[in-house]
Amino acid sequence: VARTLYDLHFPNNAVPAHNERTIHALKYAEIYLFLQTLASKRSSFLATVSFAADPAPFIESLPFKLSVDQTAAIAVSRRDLAQKTQAKRLIVGDVGCGKTLVMMAIAFMAGSRKSAMMAPTSLLANQLFEEAERFLGSKLTIALVTQAHGADDAALLKADLIIGTHALLYRVLPPLAVVMIDEQHRFGAAQRKKLADLGANDGAKPHFFQFSATPIPRTLAMIQSALLEITPIHSMPFKKQIETMVIGRGDFARLVQHIKEQIAANNQIIIVYPHIDMSETSSYQSLQQARGYWESRFERVFVTHGKDSEKESTLLEFRERGTILLATTVVEVGISLPRLTTIVIVGAERLGLATLHQLRGRVGRMGQKSWCFFYTNHPQNDRLQTLAQTIDGFAVAELDLQTRSGGDLLEGVIQSGMAFNYFDPATDEAVLREVKAADKARTATPPAEKQSA
Repeated sequence: VARTLYDLHFPNNAVPAHNERTIHALKYAEIYLFLQTLASKRSSFLATVSFAADPAPFIESLPFKLSVDQTAAIAVSRRDLAQKTQAKRLIVGDVGCGKTLVMMAIAFMAGSRKSAMMAPTSLLANQLFEEAERFLGSKLTIALVTQAHGADDAALLKADLIIGTHALLYRVLPPLAVVMIDEQHRFGAAQRKKLADLGANDGAKPHFFQFSATPIPRTLAMIQSALLEITPIHSMPFKKQIETMVIGRGDFARLVQHIKEQIAANNQIIIVYPHIDMSETSSYQSLQQARGYWESRFERVFVTHGKDSEKESTLLEFRERGTILLATTVVEVGISLPRLTTIVIVGAERLGLATLHQLRGRVGRMGQKSWCFFYTNHPQNDRLQTLAQTIDGFAVAELDLQTRSGGDLLEGVIQSGMAFNYFDPATDEAVLREVKAADKARTATPPAEKQSA
């Protein structure tokens, strides 16, 4: 590689400028320099506390068996907690893969050393609190902090586990052993930096775990590993039975009949619209235009969207007694709905594959037979047809990478330098592996003077 790059700077007739060897060298150099830049940004801090903890009592107390990947994620987190330096780990897996139980296991291992969990919405924070009370209530003291519910200072000091929204950023917290963030991509880069500093003590920082239900492609994960450790959860507690169909206007009558059948079976439906109000540039009805049709034909129809100040209470009420929820993509990340078996995404071709997959992940949370309908005026859309054939989030991520650029690999942390000239994350995984292997060998080899000594 070095010789080829040298020859490029001193060309002669014997060295073609664009042959395969030259392009490979350019890709190699570009991704190598980028990884070095990322590695230089990886900061290291002392952990507020390091400890050896056994998760076995927690795991054995569960009324079900954890998946192989859940067990592996807990094991690697246990090793992280024993480090004297602050651990930084991102745990990624599909909706429903069981990341919440990994969070609970980490909180259990932290125990009275104190940990905090943060969620992007009050709805998710409350959901985490309910899960924590269920699995850890007899073992740990738990406090909740949201805009609507704020534990007092005494309760925070007493709590072993503190769960909350970004409201935690404005409270005085005790020194923490662990900070965890659920749905980390919903927080901005500046917020994530503040979160990582939560509970810091005399320059030492708590171990930092991020969780995301948006699987990332292998190549991007390998690149990000220069900045933080990444653990994927591939296995699911049960096989998802979600049938995905691309439908158009001619299928509407059958769709309505399907909805009637699901309501009769005491199941719930979500219909996602691309706009709240009428748009002159859209060929699809907006949420407000369509609601009259559904409300006149069905009972207990609920409506919410991103501008709805009552959306969290609407979702809670829908969970308890609703039949149909009309919404925007605000439901991409939201409350668990055990009876939700059907989601209809109107104008599906307008959304990215990752968003479509996240919306699809709302249904079938209990393993029951479910359906996802991509409603479009262009039912022959190749991208939608391909997505309909796979339910694996990691496969979807690979497909998404092939159809668009990688974007900001670190989701806001690095704002420039992402436009590769030669290296392509979608096709050059082999080059990346070669670079990482060479770098690993280089760092593992002691300097010559030490070898001779």
